Amino acid sequence: MNSIRFKRVFYILLAAGVIFLLSFAGIRALRGIQEETADSVNALAGKEQVAKCFSNDPAGIAQAAASVVMLTVYNDHDSKIGAGTGFAAFEPTVLITAAHVIENMAYMTATCDNGETFRIDTVIDADEDADVAICRLPENTKLTPLPYHIETPARGEKVVVIGSQFGLVNLVSTGNICGSWETKAVNWILYTAPVSSGCSGGPLLNDEGEVVGVITGSYEKGQNLNLAAPIEKALRLME
Repeated sequence: MNSIRFKRVFYILLAAGVIFLLSFAGIRALRGIQEETADSVNALAGKEQVAKCFSNDPAGIAQAAASVVMLTVYNDHDSKIGAGTGFAAFEPTVLITAAHVIENMAYMTATCDNGETFRIDTVIDADEDADVAICRLPENTKLTPLPYHIETPARGEKVVVIGSQFGLVNLVSTGNICGSWETKAVNWILYTAPVSSGCSGGPLLNDEGEVVGVITGSYEKGQNLNLAAPIEKALRLME
């Protein structure tokens, strides 16, 4: 009898041990699945975060470019006297550009990202010190005003430029904010995104896709050291 009882106890303990080991293994496997799931979710969240950055979002840049136009400037004799870039902001009938682009202008033609063209005849106001100007868009244009942000991005933050360099509509370049240069009239934004002739008046956008500045010029002897007037200057003209 004692031998039989011993065997029963032994088998019970053995079964309990096996059940414990299987349960422990199951818990570890479940934890492993949970950790793998968490890693996958974090990886997807990281990819989504990158996609949300305007400088890494071709679709977002294309959408912004639909609000930017190439400008060809003419005098009273219908002779071409200049070129530049402009963009819709604040209101559907308002176009922002650089003041030097519209100098001696009689009228301009605007070429949209989709190839459509229209004529601009009216200058609302200009600030020559800040090199910013506001023009009136025709009522039948369908340009969507770009969002804007008054505060200048910090040094090192990414920026995107859209401009019509050398007659090519809405070329895109990227760079970063490298600092600022304060003068008596303007606290200029300095950035490294490459620009060339024809970009003047185009938007300088932060990594949220918001306009922070109006492209005005560059240093010829600098290595991609370019200037933009804060969008606040254009906003003050509107006000």
